[in-house]
Amino acid sequence: MAFASELFFTLPDGRPVRRYTLSGPDGAVSVLDWGATLYDVTVAGRDGVPRQVLLHYAGGAEYLANTDYLGAFVGRVANRTAKGRFVLDGKAYQLACNNGENHLHGGEEGFDRRLFTLAGSGEDFVELCLSSPDGDQGYPGRLELTVRYRLVEGGFVLEWQAMADKATPAAFTSHAYWNLAGADAGPEAMLAHRLRLFAHRYTPVGPTLIPTGEVAAVEGTPFDFTAPRAIGERIDQEHPQLAIAGGYDHNFALDEPAGPDGLRPLARVTSPATGITMEVASTLPGVQFYAGNFMKGHAKRSGFCLEAQTFPDAVNQPAFGQDVILRPGQVRRDAIRWRFCAE
Repeated sequence: MAFASELFFTLPDGRPVRRYTLSGPDGAVSVLDWGATLYDVTVAGRDGVPRQVLLHYAGGAEYLANTDYLGAFVGRVANRTAKGRFVLDGKAYQLACNNGENHLHGGEEGFDRRLFTLAGSGEDFVELCLSSPDGDQGYPGRLELTVRYRLVEGGFVLEWQAMADKATPAAFTSHAYWNLAGADAGPEAMLAHRLRLFAHRYTPVGPTLIPTGEVAAVEGTPFDFTAPRAIGERIDQEHPQLAIAGGYDHNFALDEPAGPDGLRPLARVTSPATGITMEVASTLPGVQFYAGNFMKGHAKRSGFCLEAQTFPDAVNQPAFGQDVILRPGQVRRDAIRWRFCAE
């Protein structure tokens, strides 16, 4: 295993943005300190040829204008918060609305647009940290965040922990876009991927993509990926939920219990073109399956996201049963693991 660091680009204020690469027998993972961004993942296909399977940008200008959150670690709260509002301990808060009438992925200057600090590194890990001040994007409390990418057998793990000095919503995820046929393989190859989600239920959304509060069965709908199906097989079917989102952009409720390591199976997805299979597991209860319907920096639907998460708008929907409030003295810890093989 090996660790390498190099200058990637320089911010307008002169601060350097670095790319850190972890290399091992099963491939390589690269991370930027800008947004704690997962930049590149390289694994071998059935032919033994290494392939980049993560979409990324070529240079700094694209990352500074990253409207797709490409590979970013997003927060302080991932996904959408209805009308940017929530009430916490009897006090109402208003966040910036940067997605129509809603707040998305931490706001106009979310964690995807921050330069993290290198806190530690080794041949198999890199650790980045960020301090978010009280009032940041409208959120209460000072939040201290540590993000670690670590190589494991067959893949890698993203782990994070957060603490705050005031009660605050805190719910993070990785916004990586995958195409296991190759990062430049395009929409046709992406839509051919066969996906299995370990979820028998999903959360339907209203016209602005905020969950309605219902947790509905996927059976008999285009959202049923309980057995492997091609992503593109039903993505353009006539269905009111697909019409709202222009395809898949929905949260799924994971079924499987967590194992001894705290991780529960999330998804298994295979590219028929390369045989590369990715298995994803997480400590979190849900996953946003997004098929790239609104992509701007790349062709529409050229990559898919599996964003492990708490349910969208959970801060306003207690019926979901998920406490996204981080309080003083608590530590919020979560993880996502990706493993790869060729079939």
